Amino acid sequence: MAKKEQKEETIFDASAVYTKTELFVDRNRKKLVIGFGAIALLFAGIFGFQYLYSKPRQEKAANDIWKLQQYMEIDSTEWALNGDGEVEGMEAIAEKYSGTPTGKLAHYYLGVLYRDRAEYETALNHFKEADFDDQAIGIIAMANVGDMYVEMDNLEEASGWLEKAARKAVQSDSKEFLGPQYLLKAARVYIELGKSDKAVHLLKQVKELSLSTSAEHAEATKWLARLSVK
Repeated sequence: MAKKEQKEETIFDASAVYTKTELFVDRNRKKLVIGFGAIALLFAGIFGFQYLYSKPRQEKAANDIWKLQQYMEIDSTEWALNGDGEVEGMEAIAEKYSGTPTGKLAHYYLGVLYRDRAEYETALNHFKEADFDDQAIGIIAMANVGDMYVEMDNLEEASGWLEKAARKAVQSDSKEFLGPQYLLKAARVYIELGKSDKAVHLLKQVKELSLSTSAEHAEATKWLARLSVK
């Protein structure tokens, strides 16, 4: 019986709480208006910064990247890296817009530039900052991380990154193009590491995905024969 009385005493009184809330609002109306106004100004400031300042600057930087790509195509790597006096270079854009899509794209191109200079560790660090979820370059950036580890003779790390890139490629719209390429790369590294079982598993997938007339299909067939697999 005592338990029942205790339970009844603690029942939530909605009308009482509602009245107290109304009283609080009435007594503190001015403070609340000022408080809500400050919050509104804060959000307006964030919105203004994002759309009137930050976003336009990122769009300009993205346009600058397009110009820097042209320098890459004609092997003007110094201008691509450091700018030409009118547009900022990839280094500045990557640093200034770190963590944004624009910054991540700049990191990807820096990876390409340093890879072509055979500065593999620097290239690796930039490729790791690229956007792996980007539909256009994500898979390629991931595979490049693997390639840089190969160049640095770290085959254990290389195999994992290349296989990850291959798996992602197989699940993408590029599965018939990039899938066999990266599966084959990963398989070669596993062969080098003496991990034949993993290599065979990937090589069989290459044959399933690729055209019978393709170079990847022919190479996978060759390696499977060397590993005594039909």
